[in-house]
Amino acid sequence: MRGAIALALCLLGGALAQLAAAAEPTRTEYVARLETICKPDSEATQRAVRGTRADVRAERLRLAATKVSKAKRIFTRTVSSISTVPRPGADGATLARWFAALEREAVALGRTASALRAEDVARFQRVWADFIHEGNKANNVVVSFGFNYCTFKPSRFQ
Repeated sequence: MRGAIALALCLLGGALAQLAAAAEPTRTEYVARLETICKPDSEATQRAVRGTRADVRAERLRLAATKVSKAKRIFTRTVSSISTVPRPGADGATLARWFAALEREAVALGRTASALRAEDVARFQRVWADFIHEGNKANNVVVSFGFNYCTFKPSRFQ
């Protein structure tokens, strides 16, 4: 009797493991799902920061700060949205590193807005360079995934 129960539990455990594996997305499915989330937010970010470079050059730093703050809100919302999507198990460690890098990127973007709001050009230049650097580091973590809209592209922030 105990043997039958143990066998049934083993079979049930195996079946549950197979169901969990079947529910786990492949890398291709994961990338496709994230891209559908990132694309509209990426486009919204581009619209939000349009003209920021010209604002900085013309010393309209508070206006630029408003635009960068809006971009940070969009970026943070995007990261929050994509972090809830089920991840492929084999890529778990890589994606954990990527999300950590995205968080650092969000912090750098917030510091950029703060520097602009304070009208501190030297600090702005330093934290902007940090933002670019963190974005590139995040890209390097997931370069093999083939993301388009979910990667950092400095040209989207001009």
